[in-house]
Amino acid sequence: MTPARTQRGAATLAITLLLLFAMMVVAGIANRNLIFEQRASANQARTTKAFEAAEAGLEWAQAMLASDASIGTDCAPEAAPGNVSLRERLLAYDADSGRFLPRSWSDAGHEVALQAACVRDESSGTGWACSCPRDGHPALDLPSATGSHPVFSIRFVAAAREGMVQLIATGCDRAAADCLPGWVGEAPGVAVARVQVTLALLPALAAVPAAALTAQGEIDAGGAIALSNTDPLASGLTAHAGGRIALAHAALQTRPGEPAELSLAEHDSALAGIEPQRIPSRLFGVDAARFRQLPGLHTVACPADCSALIADALAAGHRRIRVAGDLNLAGPTIVGAPDRPVLLVVEGSLRLADGVRIHGAVVQLSPQWDTSGTHDARIDGALFAAGDVVGDGTPTIEYDRAVLARLHREVGVFVRVPGSWRDF
Repeated sequence: MTPARTQRGAATLAITLLLLFAMMVVAGIANRNLIFEQRASANQARTTKAFEAAEAGLEWAQAMLASDASIGTDCAPEAAPGNVSLRERLLAYDADSGRFLPRSWSDAGHEVALQAACVRDESSGTGWACSCPRDGHPALDLPSATGSHPVFSIRFVAAAREGMVQLIATGCDRAAADCLPGWVGEAPGVAVARVQVTLALLPALAAVPAAALTAQGEIDAGGAIALSNTDPLASGLTAHAGGRIALAHAALQTRPGEPAELSLAEHDSALAGIEPQRIPSRLFGVDAARFRQLPGLHTVACPADCSALIADALAAGHRRIRVAGDLNLAGPTIVGAPDRPVLLVVEGSLRLADGVRIHGAVVQLSPQWDTSGTHDARIDGALFAAGDVVGDGTPTIEYDRAVLARLHREVGVFVRVPGSWRDF
């Protein structure tokens, strides 16, 4: 028989081993939970980065859509022949239906919607580098440094209602085919997020004038002014005023078969009763202060002849131009085109020299438009004067319903439709 003292400590050893085993189990479970939390945190970080990239795509696209400026293939402003704005590069306007349709290109016989894409170099902090192709897939130079470089792409989907379009932005935490169309490479475990919003056009011209010449006050012009509104689908009005109309030597043309004198609408109390500060709201849909801050509105101030500044603005692609002061245009010069009309908002006096032709709408916001400095100039569209019209000038204003319809349905700022945002 073994003495009792030689067996002393056996139970202690067993208990110690049991406790050690329990501690190892607890440590293993804790380590497993730590690894799980680390992976979950990493996945959450990558997912958040992808979602933020998609949100950045929405904001970037909406800001780019607000500008009429021409851009190059790197999406940066570039006034070069053949360049157009991002909106015109990715969207086509259907004048018949009033809808915006995504432009496409042929990929091996398959029509594919044009897309733009951007990548962010987080290692250098240089921001986003973008690609806006005229055709084909976006071409981006990806950062050479290792790490996560978020990418987003944007595309448009036609909406059922006129004046609206759906914008879809796809974001990834790094380069992948989901966010960079045409990209070839391996991207295991990439995080992808998609967000969508419906955009509606806030038109450059919210209210379309009914007459070739509209004045809130009186029209008392003694010159041989020529006013025409012969479109059978238009109102036929050549002049519309809140006060009286006196056009002693004017040449008036209205719809075929209708007397010219009936094309004058005077003493319109509703027109005369518009408060001066509310005129921008009626014409542009926003008050004067907000109108001056609208994205994409190009403002010029001309000390004398404004021809060069207007020409530069048109060459850069701008179609909404505010003149902070007087507008003096020397001819010959053509402003706008039938398929690319412009909105000219003049806060001072307006003088158009011989050979000046404007395709679009001219809004003259000063208390009086003296036509005396305007001779043998032509406006195809309409002119709205916020005050009286006087003088012996000889401008020609021909009402162009198609031009005004484009300013009302095609040109302007896209805004988000409330409640249309969603992610998927």
